[in-house]
Amino acid sequence: MIKVLESWGVKHVYGYPGGSISSTLHALEVEQENITYVQVRHEQVGALAAAGHAKATGEIGVAFGSAGPGAVNLLNGLYDAKEDNVPVLAIVGQVPRANVNYDYFQEFPEVPMFTDVADYNRVVMTPESLPYVVDKAIREAYKNNGVSVVVIPNDIGFEEIEDVPFSSAQLTDQKADPQPEATDEEVNHLLEMIKQAKRPVFHVGSGIKDNQDKLQKLSEKLQIPVVITGLAKGKVDDDFAGNMGTSNRAASKAADEVFGSADLVIALGANFPFANLVYRTHDFTFVQIDNDKSKFGRHHYLNYSIWSDSGKFLDKALELSEQQPESPFYKAAVEDMKDWRAYLDSLMNKTEGELEYEQVYREINRIAEPDALFAVDVGDNIINSFRFLNMKRGQKMTISALFATMGYGLPGAIAGQFAYPKRQVFNIAGDGAFSMVMQDLLTLNKYNLPVINVITSNQYLSFIKSEQDDLTMNDFGIDLKDAKFKDIAEAMGVHGIEVNKAEDLSAAFDEALATSKAGKPVLIDTNITGKRGIPVEELQLKIEGDHFVEYISDGYQKAHGKRSIEEFFAEYDASELKPFPYYLEKYGVQL
Repeated sequence: MIKVLESWGVKHVYGYPGGSISSTLHALEVEQENITYVQVRHEQVGALAAAGHAKATGEIGVAFGSAGPGAVNLLNGLYDAKEDNVPVLAIVGQVPRANVNYDYFQEFPEVPMFTDVADYNRVVMTPESLPYVVDKAIREAYKNNGVSVVVIPNDIGFEEIEDVPFSSAQLTDQKADPQPEATDEEVNHLLEMIKQAKRPVFHVGSGIKDNQDKLQKLSEKLQIPVVITGLAKGKVDDDFAGNMGTSNRAASKAADEVFGSADLVIALGANFPFANLVYRTHDFTFVQIDNDKSKFGRHHYLNYSIWSDSGKFLDKALELSEQQPESPFYKAAVEDMKDWRAYLDSLMNKTEGELEYEQVYREINRIAEPDALFAVDVGDNIINSFRFLNMKRGQKMTISALFATMGYGLPGAIAGQFAYPKRQVFNIAGDGAFSMVMQDLLTLNKYNLPVINVITSNQYLSFIKSEQDDLTMNDFGIDLKDAKFKDIAEAMGVHGIEVNKAEDLSAAFDEALATSKAGKPVLIDTNITGKRGIPVEELQLKIEGDHFVEYISDGYQKAHGKRSIEEFFAEYDASELKPFPYYLEKYGVQL
């Protein structure tokens, strides 16, 4: 079985020992010069690391757990892989066949538990079939961009079988699948729809792949601003003027405003989990372009669809389209985003007062290398990373996107550092998320992984606090007991640094960078304020007469009291921001 993994290029297997997985551990010991067993301290971390490996590399990630509790602990990471459509193989232990159905210790009917999460879910019945089943499981994981589970009774792995080739891995099939291509007729029809629209917007997801140059050319040529999903962060240049950033809550002001005023939305390779909120704010014409026909109409009624690979569509659209004159709507969007970026810069560059999260991101940007990998945990750091991380072309971010499980950051960083040992790797996590998996600082120590852990500590589950603040309820159950993460890190053999003042931040990051470059893991515990970032999702637009009016949502005003746009901006130290209708009027955008 392990030889089959090796034939598929698997270099690392993440897991935790147990009695029912001993035959797999024995095989890993025999093959340790060819494949590395990474001992994590919790099966959830192993499964999340496998998912993180797949997200960072596109290659299959592999994790294992023992029967019963070990199998259950894998589920969190496996659902993360399923929801984010990445290939992962889970090898699951089971009691020896002679003890099955005897209510044996840790015996557990594991197949039903994995039925929903796994596209391929099998129990190995004979020793001879074990390599075959694992080989097929890997092929199915790649085919489905999802999870395969193989349950192995422990005694099977100890039996000898004939030494013949079992793997189907071949170089001949290591090539891209044929992709659908947009026709001239389809693209010309869309171009005509764009001509008829007054405020068209691209909504771009990770399906853009590496076609950002083509997208940016088309955006400028057709004068259409681009709103991105979270998984497209870094796939469209942050400094591209037409990039409005992400929408909804983990969003830029400009993205929410531009999307909220659009009369034509062109979704390109986007699977947007908040569409049921954002796509329902107002009526618009909806066009979807995707290479997966099953996604058509998933989030909004279709006015038109094009079954096509994103790159092939962009090639065709660039070929058939003509340069459009300057669009007032595009100019208004670009200036709105410029205004937003200036606001973010002003927050990051504060040098006085208490330590705040924006200054932490300033330092991450300062020391981040051009090919750095960021594993970002769930919570306010998702919002802040989308807003403040200045992503460069060679950099990469991985997150738990659709499943959004807390505790992803450290496992994602572990996997990223194993996959790319010469690249700089960050784990960015809040105190709530990090405390779920902090035992695996020991894994960083054991394998000398020079990950830079940046922990933003404010003694609250801030993401949930903001949600409770916007409801007619008191904050409850969200306060966290302070943990001295510096001391915890030191006790686990990881260099720890604590920062409490803004003026000490740069020196702390210099120290962290030097530690990482020396080949050692490091943790910076940044004790920030509990300040909330501006909730741009509360900005609403409506048409009154011949112009747009912007206002604060009724729900926010019900929870916080009546306020004007100006009062709302001032509340978040954003008095310099201007409502989007200001720019629409400035450039004479016609409704």
